[in-house]
Amino acid sequence: LAAAAQLPPAAVPTAPGMLSQSALAGALVKAGTSAQRSALESKIRALYRRERHLPPRLVELASALRSRFLEFTAQIPSFLEDFMAIQEVLLPPPRGSTNKQLWDRFVVQVLAEVSVLDRSYALFEQMYLRIVDKLIGQAVEPVRSMTGPSGALVLSPMDPFREVQTAVICQRLGLLKRKVHFGGPHNLVHFDPVLLLKAKRVQEMDTYDQICALAKLLLVKFRALCQVLNGLKIEQIRPELSDNPELRTAVLELEAVWAECQFLLQQDTLDFITQLLDYLQKSGLSDDCRWQYRTALLCTEDALAVEVYEDDLKLCRTAMFETLPILVYLDEVIRDLENERQGGQPNELNLYREVFCPKDLRHHSLRRDFSKFDGQRVEKFKTFLMGDDPGMAAEESLSESASDRGQMRYFGMLYRQLKDVAAFVPADPSEVMQAATAPGDESDEPRARHEVKEAQRRRLVNEARARWLCVHRVAQSVEPSLFPEQRRSAGTWRPPHCSSASG
Repeated sequence: LAAAAQLPPAAVPTAPGMLSQSALAGALVKAGTSAQRSALESKIRALYRRERHLPPRLVELASALRSRFLEFTAQIPSFLEDFMAIQEVLLPPPRGSTNKQLWDRFVVQVLAEVSVLDRSYALFEQMYLRIVDKLIGQAVEPVRSMTGPSGALVLSPMDPFREVQTAVICQRLGLLKRKVHFGGPHNLVHFDPVLLLKAKRVQEMDTYDQICALAKLLLVKFRALCQVLNGLKIEQIRPELSDNPELRTAVLELEAVWAECQFLLQQDTLDFITQLLDYLQKSGLSDDCRWQYRTALLCTEDALAVEVYEDDLKLCRTAMFETLPILVYLDEVIRDLENERQGGQPNELNLYREVFCPKDLRHHSLRRDFSKFDGQRVEKFKTFLMGDDPGMAAEESLSESASDRGQMRYFGMLYRQLKDVAAFVPADPSEVMQAATAPGDESDEPRARHEVKEAQRRRLVNEARARWLCVHRVAQSVEPSLFPEQRRSAGTWRPPHCSSASG
């Protein structure tokens, strides 16, 4: 009765500001052009995804049950009056007596009204419970569809169809994540089973122990999720799947390691880790610069705990996400130009560009510009990139460069181009990973071609930035001695766009 009382007298109304389905259907009939019809059809599909309407028959039965119940309660005073009119006697009244007639009439009337109410109640209850059962079945279906393949992976390790079953689990895990929000810092909705194959191959490769441990952890967490799914009893699953603690924990733990592995388990990325460590060892960067790279990986709360405050933390993140990528990119360009002068193939050593940079015609113009630089000018430009850091260049050299305004303006133009094609937007590490693992806009709403291209560009940029972050985490765990825990000097480094030398 409570459920019937809560149901609206008509179809569930739409949210404020939204068109109803009937209004959209009417507009679709009146639409003249194909473009208008297409736009309205996409709106209707989006409306069907957002709204859940009850069957009209259930609403009719709820209305009928409410009416019967109100009619029954309205007759209770009359029933009570008829009942009080029957005299209380110790012995059964004789057949044909007034008391007997009053009692028989009272019973017939009450039973008639109760039977009508009971019929309305039974019709509503049957349909209502069928709908509830269907909704619960739909809610747990994503998990139910994963239990079979998970059981085969756990119980049959020699099954020849393991790759197929793994692909099925990954696909359905993505569908589950689209429907259910389990919480956590990531929101992956695409799980490529090829990543698990890469993790297995990494175990047999001669690579860093940290990478092997990460790949092993990925396989362990995936198997743990399969074991949880295999052990779940469907009748005990809560319809709100995020309320199942064991399932939620298994999904979040797998998602955390998957988010990092998808950016690291690539051959070019693994090769670049070696290149980055080699560059940091030979580039002559100061201890304070390498301290900044270490500090930039701290979240804001951890940085405050070691007395690194907001302004310094911002400079550290700028150094790691902006200045260091430009320096590595510049080093690649210079080495590649030297390699070409010695008879090598052009673009042979551009590993950073291949792994982190979007395709851009400005790569060619930058290469052409730097091909005109001699060694002294390259050093001056590096000094300009490092801002006013006294550890990187003598003050006299910087002062002398600052006097040449034309050259400084040219350096500033090159810096802006490098920043666009090779650097990243500084941010908190947690925000970097969240942006890279956030699902894209998968709605059916029509979008212009330039909007689609811009969304793809943003996604690639966010993924490249997250890959840069993950590479640094591995590099700093491989060679922790390269990254001091304490700052050596009290000087404050400033990026070139904050320096007065930038013009």
